[in-house]
Amino acid sequence: MPAELRGARILVLEDEADLAFLLQQNLQQQGYQVTGCGTIQEAEERLSEGPEYTLLLLDVNLPDGSGFELLGRARKRSVWTPAMFLTARDDEADRLMGFAVGGDDYVVKPFSMAELLARVAATVRRSRQASPQRFQHEAFSIDFERYKLVRDGEETPLTYLEAELMRYLIDRAGEAISRAELLNKVWGYDRYPTTRTVDTHVLNLRRKLEPDPAEPRHLLTVHGIGYKFVP
Repeated sequence: MPAELRGARILVLEDEADLAFLLQQNLQQQGYQVTGCGTIQEAEERLSEGPEYTLLLLDVNLPDGSGFELLGRARKRSVWTPAMFLTARDDEADRLMGFAVGGDDYVVKPFSMAELLARVAATVRRSRQASPQRFQHEAFSIDFERYKLVRDGEETPLTYLEAELMRYLIDRAGEAISRAELLNKVWGYDRYPTTRTVDTHVLNLRRKLEPDPAEPRHLLTVHGIGYKFVP
C-alpha cells in the first residue's frame, strides 16, 4: 500500500451480508482499517464514538432508514469526512440527492470491485494531500482546512469536494476549464458516469457563494467547455 494511504479508516454501511463481507475483505486486503455496520443506528453510534474516519461507504436503502438521511444529519453536525454512496438506485434524481446531502461520489450497483477500490484510493489520497489554505476575497472567504465559506458575515459549510473544486478553479482563475478536466483533477479519475456531477457541484456552490445564483459573478459557465472562476 502506498504510504499516503496507510492508516486510512473506512466505515462501511451495508446491510446485504454477502456484499458487506466482500467489501470488507477487499478493503482490508488493500491495507485499510474497516468498520462494518448493517444499520443506520449502528453507523451513527460508530460516527459519534470515534475514532475519526477517512472515508464513509454508505448504502442508501437500509432497514432503519436512508443513507442520504444519515449523511445529511452528519453534515449538520459538521462531520465532513468524504462519503461515497453505493446503491442500486441509479435515477438522476437519486444521484442529485446524494450530492445535495453532501456526498462526494456515487457508485451504482452492481459495480466493478477494481474500479471501486481505485475510487476509494483516489478519495483517500485527495483527503490526505489537501493542504490547509485560505482564500480571501473582498466579498467572501473560503477556509479549505475547515471546509467553510463566509459571505456577508454568514458561515456556510462546504463538502470536501465542493472545497476542492473551488480550490482548483481559484488556482486557475480566469481560465476556462472543461468538465472532463475537473472530473480528472478534482475527483481523481478519468471516467465518471456523467458530467452532470460537475454541474451539480457548481450549482450548489453558486447557491452558497453568489449573491444571485441565477446571475453568477464568480462561477461562470463557458458554453461548450465548462466553467471558470472570475475573482
